[in-house]
Amino acid sequence: MKTRFYDVHVFFSRSDGYSIGVKIESINPLNEEQIIEFAADNQLFIDNGDQNHVDTIDEIDESVYNILMG
Repeated sequence: MKTRFYDVHVFFSRSDGYSIGVKIESINPLNEEQIIEFAADNQLFIDNGDQNHVDTIDEIDESVYNILMG
């Protein structure tokens, strides 16, 4: 198993959105749908339904994850 870190960005409008850090134990990299599903199942989004507004997902390193989780 490897710990993988992702920056999941939720976009509402040009000036409204947020990022969450997602930490997943996985042998292989996950696809975007799997990452979004994991984040929703683990209630990582601010509001229910925010998973429908994800515009980008980037794999990040642990130091960037720690900054996001601040």
